Amino acid sequence: MELDSVYRTYRPLLLSIAYRMLGSVTQAEDMVQDAFVTVQQQDGQKDGSPIRSMKSYLCKIVTNRCLDYLKSARAKRELYVGPWLPEPILQDYTAMPGSAAATGQDPLQTVVLEDTISYAFLVMLERLTPIERAVFILREAFEYDYQDIADFVSKTEPGCRKIYSRLKRKIQDDLPSEPIPNPQSEQLVLRFLHATATGDMEGLFSMLSEDIVLYSDGGGKVAAAIHPITSSHRVLAFIQGIASKGDGAGHVRLVQVNGQLGFVLTSPSEPYPTVVSLEIRSDRIHRIYLIRNPDKLTHLKLG
Repeated sequence: MELDSVYRTYRPLLLSIAYRMLGSVTQAEDMVQDAFVTVQQQDGQKDGSPIRSMKSYLCKIVTNRCLDYLKSARAKRELYVGPWLPEPILQDYTAMPGSAAATGQDPLQTVVLEDTISYAFLVMLERLTPIERAVFILREAFEYDYQDIADFVSKTEPGCRKIYSRLKRKIQDDLPSEPIPNPQSEQLVLRFLHATATGDMEGLFSMLSEDIVLYSDGGGKVAAAIHPITSSHRVLAFIQGIASKGDGAGHVRLVQVNGQLGFVLTSPSEPYPTVVSLEIRSDRIHRIYLIRNPDKLTHLKLG
């Protein structure tokens, strides 16, 4: 198979794996490009022998590149200012997943959106070690058999089975739902926006779960909460504080954030936009994610 054909055939799969592994659109693209450069330099040969399965070989390269990156990134993330949140992927609210109306019409975003992963799921993956993350993603999202997974991550097949089984028990109750169009959830997001805009704090409070947590990622570059804000009363006070500082000139744009309804906030008084994603469980807002670090938003072409 010619390299151009290989690129077109396997790039979507490799991007999906890399994005789930890294939580970064820009880094995912770098890893996939690097994998194809490696194959090109080897001219279809590995250790002097023809590559038997290009798909498996590319997946292994990308997985290992991501593992190496995550291992080196862990120390950097420990020094990160405030909570570290993944890079979101946005799509116009009226657009269907994978359509050309995706924000910025970036082919990379379109590719990943065709196999959407919820933002809350990406955040949950951050709790796992690099090896746990690789095994879980390859098995849960892509249904690879354990023999292939073991080859990709250089572990034994029984070891990979044990890792996956342990993780399923450990995080079963915390697994967010995949992004499926849900009128009730979308109505809750719209009610949330209306209550915030009109100052209906009582109505807003009724939408929050008791154990809600708000995460704000500014990366030390823009104003953001340094620590997660817990409990419905504290989250309400935080939102009320932000709303009271508004000058009324801000703009809210509805978008799909990783396949689920969210919004982008812009204001003349703020140099950068804020992307907001809400995780909803049992008809209540369970988590609020504010992505403010401008480095996490450059790929979105928000202006």
